[in-house]
This record gives sequence, structure tokens and C-alpha cells, in this order.
Amino acid sequence: MTTYVALGVVALVVIALGVLVWFAYRAGKSNASVSAAKAGTASANVVTQKAEAMAQAETDKPATEDDVLARLKGGTA
Repeated sequence: MTTYVALGVVALVVIALGVLVWFAYRAGKSNASVSAAKAGTASANVVTQKAEAMAQAETDKPATEDDVLARLKGGTA
């Protein structure tokens, strides 16, 4: 009878370790996914800021040659 109890305890320990390994694997996989998503978000933010800066520069540019010359003379170009 004690043999069966010992085998049952060993089986429970093996199952518990298996569940622990599975849980750790899933947690690591989720962490990697979150890290990749954060890196992608940071990269997208940089690209967006550059695009916004380019759009603002396009908006702020002088419309005519006279405007360019006035900015050059005024020292704001």
C-alpha cells in the first residue's frame, strides 16, 4: 500500500513540475511578445514624429521667392 502512495506522490510531483515548466514557458513567451510590441511602438512613434516634422516644415516653408528673400534678409531662414 505504501508503494502506491509513494508512486502517487512521485506522480503528483512530476505533474506539478510539468505545470510549473509550462507556466514559466508561457510567461516568458508573453513577456517576449510584450517587449516586441513595445519596441514596435517606439519605432512607430519615431517615424510618426519625423513625418509630423516634415509636414510642419512643408507647411512653414515660404510660398514665394519674395518670401524667401525676406526671410534671408531678416535672418530667420
